[in-house]
Amino acid sequence: MNARHKREHVRQNAARVIKDARTLSNVSQVRLAQLLGISQPLVSSWERGRVTPGLDDVARIEELLGMQRGELYVQIVGNK
Repeated sequence: MNARHKREHVRQNAARVIKDARTLSNVSQVRLAQLLGISQPLVSSWERGRVTPGLDDVARIEELLGMQRGELYVQIVGNK
């Protein structure tokens, strides 16, 4: 898999994993955006796979949703 395909793979995994974690925690996109101090359209872009969140964003999402540190990261990069 070349670098471009790897980035696309990570972006698509991030989209699915973040949306799943958010909905399982019963948190709306608007609320997650408020908690992160970002816009709701950015959260939507993450969840549609248009933008890849940064590592700091992933760590904050884990914290805000009560997840273990690194849990989302492993799901995002670990899925093949």
